[in-house]
Amino acid sequence: MRFAEIEASQWKEVKSIYMEAFPKRERKPFFVLKHSVKRGKARVFTASDENGLLGFTVAIPYQNMVMVDYLAVSGKIRSKGTGSFIMQEICRYFSDKKVVLLIERLDEGAENQEQRIARRRFYLKNGFTSADIFVEGAGGDMEILNFGGKVSPEDYMRLQKYALGRFLFSLSGMRIVEPARA
Repeated sequence: MRFAEIEASQWKEVKSIYMEAFPKRERKPFFVLKHSVKRGKARVFTASDENGLLGFTVAIPYQNMVMVDYLAVSGKIRSKGTGSFIMQEICRYFSDKKVVLLIERLDEGAENQEQRIARRRFYLKNGFTSADIFVEGAGGDMEILNFGGKVSPEDYMRLQKYALGRFLFSLSGMRIVEPARA
């Protein structure tokens, strides 16, 4: 497998996997993602082999942190180690930073509870730990995971404000919540 920054010829395949992997409520408009890359705010990394694109991740570096905004693997090859490969490469690439990401908070009443458990297990297996920080906003109730050091609530909110921009951040309604209330 090859891990590298996106090449111009890969955008169409990345979009296809992006649209397949994420429900509409979790997706930014694709042109926003491309614009963030063009402006240098976000970076897209891909995993590929001789057969083509296997998956991708979007990383947003900021100060001593990097946020994994999206991680997706083609539905044709899931559960074959590609996601772990991508996460290991991202953590190695940004070894001088704390790697941070959001996952849906575990909720026994959620329709996708099994998927939430599996997703959390995947990240823990790949060396991530809970930051013991929970947020709520337009995306629902989320838990923050980190790798390479624990992020503080204040640092995380600064990272989100940078990633979204002030205007979208204000519209997101994102806020830190107490673990018992999340």
